[in-house]
Amino acid sequence: MFKFFRKIRQNLLTENPPNGRAGKFGKYLLYAIGEIVLVVIGILFALQINNWNEFKKDRAVENKLLIELKENLNTNLVRLTDEIQKEHNSIAEINLIVEHIDNRRAYHDSLDTHFRQAILSHDIVLSSSAFEAIKSKGFEIIDSDSLRKDIIDLFDVSYSNLISETVRLEDLFWPSSVLPILHTHFRWEGNTTKPVDYEALLNDKRYTNMITNRRHFRKLAALKKSESLLRTKTLLAHIDSYLELAED
Repeated sequence: MFKFFRKIRQNLLTENPPNGRAGKFGKYLLYAIGEIVLVVIGILFALQINNWNEFKKDRAVENKLLIELKENLNTNLVRLTDEIQKEHNSIAEINLIVEHIDNRRAYHDSLDTHFRQAILSHDIVLSSSAFEAIKSKGFEIIDSDSLRKDIIDLFDVSYSNLISETVRLEDLFWPSSVLPILHTHFRWEGNTTKPVDYEALLNDKRYTNMITNRRHFRKLAALKKSESLLRTKTLLAHIDSYLELAED
């Protein structure tokens, strides 16, 4: 194309147009317009190539971040599943202690471990390094609007609420309700919690009320962790579908 316009220019320089200068000027004008069009086309073509290269780079970064995010989510699946089981174990321990006290059963050493397990709380730590990497890169690196929304909802809403609610309840309840009763009725021996006076413990309704409330907290925590577990599985499936489509 450039050779074509160069040939026209050479003809314009050598030809003696019948209309004189006016005709020659018209040809120069057409030539100039052609040169401008070529330059514009060249610029647009270069921009298109650059945009395509940037798009490919962004998709490569997106793919890497999503694979890392999947690793975080799979780790969280394991942790959430383990934590839910711990919550159910604590509920079973509380049920055993409450049943024992309500029926005023005799004390035996095997109860010491159950007393300890009945008051334990379980703080969960969730992996979020890939989410923080996406946030620092800019959420727009995730090309899909729906996937971007699901990622933000899980980490900024579901996980944040889970951690804040479970920690908040424990922070409020533990120092005001749990510790005073423990200091009154128990002494710590290794991994067990041994009653100081078992008969006094049987007659103190504050203890039964306290662990009954803790059973409610454990059920609430198990429910919230189960909800986060389901949301985690849903996001993993969404990422898998998105990556499969990207490969096609």
